[in-house]
Amino acid sequence: MLIDSHCHLTHEFYENNLEELIKDSIELGISNFITIGTSVLENQKVIQVSENYENIFCTVGIYPHENQELTFDNLKKSLEENINSSKKIVGIGECGIDITNRDSQRKLEDQKSLFEMQLSLAVKYGIPVTVHNRNGDEIILNILKKYSSNNLRGVIHCFDSNWSFAKNVLDLGFYISFSNMVTYPKKDALLEVVKNVPKDRFLIETDSPYLPPQSMRGEINYPKYVKIVAEKVAQIKQKTFNEVSELSFKNTCSLFNICCQNL
Repeated sequence: MLIDSHCHLTHEFYENNLEELIKDSIELGISNFITIGTSVLENQKVIQVSENYENIFCTVGIYPHENQELTFDNLKKSLEENINSSKKIVGIGECGIDITNRDSQRKLEDQKSLFEMQLSLAVKYGIPVTVHNRNGDEIILNILKKYSSNNLRGVIHCFDSNWSFAKNVLDLGFYISFSNMVTYPKKDALLEVVKNVPKDRFLIETDSPYLPPQSMRGEINYPKYVKIVAEKVAQIKQKTFNEVSELSFKNTCSLFNICCQNL
């Protein structure tokens, strides 16, 4: 059995074929999904989807550049209302640091404050955090260290850094999640992380509809392609596909404290 530990099932690409998407995934052995919130509106959507399907769980969070029109107090209030509204919510996120050249991005200092607000909620409610990291290794690490004594737990999703950073976040008790980026060329540093990460500290994901496998670049990604991630991780770690499937399944259930449905 496999779990896609990070996907965006409420994306507009899936509006008219979600039932088929889930059916196709189940036929390939993907039994469960965690769909990720990124904004006030998306949080409402992921909660609804998870309530409608027994094998779908969700997280709620504010992506670094979302909802800039709202105050942090309003965002915090909205997230707390979400958390208290559904038992299908298993984490906070995705949240974190996103340093790019894109237009209309949230200022870095404000990103840090937004990130810390969500970490404080994860600690308060005793649920894990799903961390987004783009070009923010040092900032992410320093912020996580501030909360390390508060039993903060979580995962660096869609990991794309080096072993030095990986070891530091592992030392803080975090998990690392691999996506189809493990199939991309010129990812030697990432493959070193896959090789060295402990067997009880990794997850696998698609981040669909983003980041399709190398053989499908330019196309829409789907949760069923998490099987390709598992195959590549198994190859790198010199384990069988079944071993990687079982380990990632167990690790995801452990981190998010969920009892997954075996279909």
